[in-house]
Amino acid sequence: MTVNKLKKEILDDKATVDLLKKIAGPYSTDVIRLFKEGDEYTPDSISKKTNKKITYVRSVLNSLHYRGIACYKKNKVKKMFYEFKWSIKYKKIIEVVLEQQLEKYKMLEDSISDKKDRDYFRCPKKCVEIPFEIAAAYNFKCPNCNSILELIDIKKVIASIKRKKSILKKNIDRLNEILHKIEDKTKGYICE
Repeated sequence: MTVNKLKKEILDDKATVDLLKKIAGPYSTDVIRLFKEGDEYTPDSISKKTNKKITYVRSVLNSLHYRGIACYKKNKVKKMFYEFKWSIKYKKIIEVVLEQQLEKYKMLEDSISDKKDRDYFRCPKKCVEIPFEIAAAYNFKCPNCNSILELIDIKKVIASIKRKKSILKKNIDRLNEILHKIEDKTKGYICE
């Protein structure tokens, strides 16, 4: 798979874009879209091409670097002056997104196992959702607004969680498939 096709597929995925924005801010996808296979850019050139302030670009690059997504080469330009040329590690983007998706999947599994053997109650104003034991301790009244708590249909809740889990599983499988198609010869945080 070429980097351009991979980049398009990565940046078309909503979960990936959301995570990149969470990691490095709203301009992260604008910066990543610039890079093609083997491209290296200085922060100044990225700033000019994206029409973003250099401080935003540096912030994005440093945030991506912290997660191992962006790497750089440091070249001495003058005595005591260096130029940093950055590139993007697409494999690492997929690994970070996959890690996050697997955590969500595990949380959904834990939620199902927690909810399947208990009764839950919810405030009609949606203040709280609590198990039977805690609801009984509050005399089935919301601890926040004092409304009478309502029994939740756990079967519907579990069915909804299972649907989310199924969608997430498909996405995890797709990301794993993409991950195995990527070759990445860089090591660590510095491009080689």
